[in-house]
Amino acid sequence: MTSTNGSTNGLDSTGARTEYRNVLVVGGTSGLGQAVAREFARNARTVHISYHGRHELAQKAAADVSNLGGSAQVHQLTLPDDDPKGPNIRRLFGEIGPCDAVVNCAVTNDAVMATIANAARFRAVVDANIFGTYQVSSIAAQAMAATGGGCVVNISSILTKKYIVGAMGYITSKAAIESMTRGFAREFGRLGVRFTAVSPGPIRDTRLLATVPQEAIEEIMGGPDYEERLLPPQKVAAAVRAIAGPEFSAMNGEVVTVDDGFSL
Repeated sequence: MTSTNGSTNGLDSTGARTEYRNVLVVGGTSGLGQAVAREFARNARTVHISYHGRHELAQKAAADVSNLGGSAQVHQLTLPDDDPKGPNIRRLFGEIGPCDAVVNCAVTNDAVMATIANAARFRAVVDANIFGTYQVSSIAAQAMAATGGGCVVNISSILTKKYIVGAMGYITSKAAIESMTRGFAREFGRLGVRFTAVSPGPIRDTRLLATVPQEAIEEIMGGPDYEERLLPPQKVAAAVRAIAGPEFSAMNGEVVTVDDGFSL
């Protein structure tokens, strides 16, 4: 039986106690997404990992979950779904079954200056990040409300507070996701579905970091020795799992900063 905070007191096939029936990590192929999948390995009956086009990395992430004693499945998913009603996302939730937690790590970026010549590139980033998150969040909320509740954690960015040049599409979309998260929390909280956004500082070993010019990273991080101050993805993943868990069942609609004091 699953409570409205998304946890379950069931047993998996080995007799081990689990907190979650199924967990979906959207964009779980590398970086933070991969760390989140590993973090849930011992707490979920099955960790489901979605990928866009990098099947080999998705399989590697699933193998990491298995090596930690968990069970994982991979699913191809392109965001946003071409159909506004998201039939492919609905199909995925139908395949997964009762889902207690969704962590939306999927993101795209295109580092360009904010000129009208780059308007199409700005729009592509905004459409992918904002509408893709909306589709996943709205479908997840309905699915969870029908199966006892759950929690959705959307990943934002500390760059909504510390702007860097060339990332307007990315930063705009992350700010919108924070607002969207509060809106979903307001609309679905009474149905037992919580929404929270996690705003991490710069994370090492992420594909996204490679899209940002080095001089821009040095500017925001305060010098060329920035690498030692980048967050290990597992530290952020641990916060994500905790927030999705029963200990934080009273948290809804919050934007939680996880940056080791970087934004202070």
